[in-house]
Amino acid sequence: MTKHEISEFFGPESLPEEFEHNFGKHRDRRTRLDASRELGLGFAAPGGNFTKALFEAVMSGLADEIKSALEGQRVVELGAGMTAYGYALAASSGARNYLAVEPFYADVLSKSICERIRARNELLPRIPFKVLPNDMLEHLKSEGDDLISIVACGIENCILPAEKYKRKVEAEVIRTLHPEGVFISSHSDIDPQGLQVTEKWFRRLENPTVQDRIRIYRKP
Repeated sequence: MTKHEISEFFGPESLPEEFEHNFGKHRDRRTRLDASRELGLGFAAPGGNFTKALFEAVMSGLADEIKSALEGQRVVELGAGMTAYGYALAASSGARNYLAVEPFYADVLSKSICERIRARNELLPRIPFKVLPNDMLEHLKSEGDDLISIVACGIENCILPAEKYKRKVEAEVIRTLHPEGVFISSHSDIDPQGLQVTEKWFRRLENPTVQDRIRIYRKP
């Protein structure tokens, strides 16, 4: 599959002019960080480590229940960052599709997913995907009730605009969560109340001295 075919099948090649004006024109991560702060949008964290650790834990069998829970689901990752591990997690779990919400690095993430698809070839299942340069709260507001499973890795208080913003995100997570789906929180301070929660700890495969916490939320 060529680059053009991947983009045509899975998602758009171009991003809105507003994204290019605010972030796409900046190649340096620190400059994008400064731009995000100036616009009052929080912290433009590139992400990757926590999502990678989650993906490896699921694929190694340390968190099998996540893989089975995502099967057949429409998966939305909030603040997906720069790497393709969220897509790899959804695809390997047999998800219906994958939507990355990433306001600061959508261009980098789109390329990363396409490159991973080409590199893994037949080893990684292919599912439809889209990368949107949207704010996570605004995107969740656009989703219908009871439709999606959600992944949030490394969405800590320090990168969010405000406490009030976080509470609104949590309310939208509850509203949009599929009755048979999951909200997966890895090193994330998004903590919607009223859902059933299972907490797991696991050691990273590449560095066993580091432990990661996963919280798996489900509707009662």
